[in-house]
Amino acid sequence: MLKTREEKLDEKTTEIDAEAGASQTEDKNGNSKVLKRLETVPDIKRDTSGITTQYIATGIVNLGAFAAGACVAWSSSALPLFTIGQIETPGIPVTNNGTHPKLVLTDNEASWVASLLCLGALWGAVPAGLISEHFGRKKTLLYLALPLLVSWILVASSPNVYGLYVGRFVGGIAVGAFSVGIPPYVEDIAEPQNLPALVNFYHVHFSCGVLFGYIIGMVQSTSWLSVLCASIPIAYFIAFIFLPESPAYLISQGKSSQAEAALRYFRGIDNNVEAELKELKKYTRNTAKNRVTFKELFSTRSTLKALVVSFGLMIFQQLSGIYPVLFYAEKIFKKFSISLYLPGATIILGFCLVSSTYFSTMFVKKVRRRVLLLVSFSVMFLSLAGLGVYYHLKASNVISDSTWVPVLTLCIFVSVYAVGAGPIPWLMLREIFPPHVRRRATAITAGFHWFLAFGVTKLYQNFLDLVSLGWTLWNFSVICLIGTAFVYLVVPETKGRTLEEIQNQFEGIHKTKTHIHVIEVETVNS
Repeated sequence: MLKTREEKLDEKTTEIDAEAGASQTEDKNGNSKVLKRLETVPDIKRDTSGITTQYIATGIVNLGAFAAGACVAWSSSALPLFTIGQIETPGIPVTNNGTHPKLVLTDNEASWVASLLCLGALWGAVPAGLISEHFGRKKTLLYLALPLLVSWILVASSPNVYGLYVGRFVGGIAVGAFSVGIPPYVEDIAEPQNLPALVNFYHVHFSCGVLFGYIIGMVQSTSWLSVLCASIPIAYFIAFIFLPESPAYLISQGKSSQAEAALRYFRGIDNNVEAELKELKKYTRNTAKNRVTFKELFSTRSTLKALVVSFGLMIFQQLSGIYPVLFYAEKIFKKFSISLYLPGATIILGFCLVSSTYFSTMFVKKVRRRVLLLVSFSVMFLSLAGLGVYYHLKASNVISDSTWVPVLTLCIFVSVYAVGAGPIPWLMLREIFPPHVRRRATAITAGFHWFLAFGVTKLYQNFLDLVSLGWTLWNFSVICLIGTAFVYLVVPETKGRTLEEIQNQFEGIHKTKTHIHVIEVETVNS
């Protein structure tokens, strides 16, 4: 039977729809026409391998981590400006040289302003994973720019200390959600061979954000500090809006054609993604079947032991004092009466943090996890203990003031932290938890991380009021020493081991190696 011209046109339209993702509509006369699908995202220089696209996209989404680092560094640069002199009545606006109103805070109020960022991060980290599963990874991360921008507006324009409290708490919600939401998005868009390098972008960008916050501290204006920090979420929103949604999320929502288009975008225009798309569908189905609740995380022995390891590492990571050092870097240097320009000293500290975080990727590839953790906590213990000894000798007038001792010891402290104690606890979350519980475990561990960060940042000022800075540093150093023992006794080695081997170790199952016995038979020629 011969086909009419209209039937042939319909068949051709169907073929184009299936192959190119086109959509079919009708014009005013009722004739069908094909509208070629318009790409909603730009093709980055027609990248044929997808590697460049993956790196650029990871850099864009990690502008959220950059913004989080700037939030942390803001306290070091801004709080000394809020507490200088503490003239007249703290907590109310006063006139600074007749130019603009300025708040004057007590040390206790300043500690709340610093630590409420971490408390807000606690409330942002725990539900971020669930929200992204329902509304999409991209939408969740994209709209986090809004509370971050609102927080900087509140901080810049607040007439009293309570506005600062609210602003920092709201900004903290975005910071905590970034810590949970960014790594899964990167895992979804990255190829396995690129994943180790791309995952480390979060820590590198966070460190760069800290350095940025220290650099802009040289403007010596709280209003300008807030304005400059507010520019980051704006740039993040504008850049990230052009990237596609996570292919894994699109598959979970049954949007196969959109998932294929997103996967082609991240894999390059010349690569075949059919096999990966099929594997992604299979993985999504298995994950949906084996989905667990937060309560079920504590139901099996292996998962419970993995939580003990992850929680323990977070305890010693945070109680080592890293956030008090980053939040109060300028005030710490001031207590040591260094002759160096204080914002310049914090910039040196931030540069050491960035460079060590950048090179930590090479160490993670070549050195075992336990070795890096043991060296990191041990050197952190020595640097803080040595700085505590220096403080007491200086206070007793046994030695004279020195600039290089506090700067060098704190630079060593943040450098070894960035190599081991900082990134490895987060890295091990992907290595000790099965895939179906990993997202839940990451959310609860991140929430615990920010809870500890809030506690140690707030109580730091209380320690200074009760004892001296030297005793506070010794307290942090002792915790680092205990952390070294914890790693040696409890934390398993994960580099070069399969998940099954790690889970068997947690379960107490010791599989013996199969020995092959070779019997040589010697023939005797008669």
